[in-house]
Amino acid sequence: MDDASGSTAAAEDFYTLLCVRADGVASFVDVFPSADVARVRQRAAALLAEHRSSQRVEVWRDGALVEELDRSA
Repeated sequence: MDDASGSTAAAEDFYTLLCVRADGVASFVDVFPSADVARVRQRAAALLAEHRSSQRVEVWRDGALVEELDRSA
């Protein structure tokens, strides 16, 4: 039986964005589907602006940290 209900577009990547407080606790997690890295960076910046208690947003893909946006930078 062929079940395509769980499939995603091959061109679409999924990124996990973690809003991390100064004490190291991830206070918010967002799974963001996009093949456009610029859109992922925009989403990370928006999350940092929205979640004022967060010190940084970590961007993960396939279990690897690919970028960090830090409030102090």
